[in-house]
Amino acid sequence: MTACKFALVLSQVLFVLLAYTLFQGHLFLRHRAQMNRRTRPRILQRLGPTLQVVAVYYRQRFCLLLLPEFAEILLQLTEDARAKLLRKMRLLKRDLYQLLENARSP
Repeated sequence: MTACKFALVLSQVLFVLLAYTLFQGHLFLRHRAQMNRRTRPRILQRLGPTLQVVAVYYRQRFCLLLLPEFAEILLQLTEDARAKLLRKMRLLKRDLYQLLENARSP
C-alpha cells in the first residue's frame, strides 16, 4: 500500500475485508466447505509482504537493503556511531508514537 492518506488506506482495507467476506459467503452458500478452509491462508499469503527491505535515505538519495545486509552494516559501526544512531532512533520512535496518538480520519 503506497497511499499516505488515512482515508485511502482505510478504504483499501475495508474493500479487501468485504471481498473476503463476500467470497466466504459465496463458498458457504455453494456448500464448498473444503474450499472454504483453504481460502483464508491463501489470501493471507497473497496479502502478506513478499520481501522485507529497509529504505535508507540520505541527501536526496536512497538505497534498499535486505534486513541481513542492514543488520550487518549496523553491527560493523563504531561505538560512537552506534550511540549517535541510538539517540536518533529513540527520537524518531518518540515522534512516530506521537503521530500515531494523534491519528484521525481527514
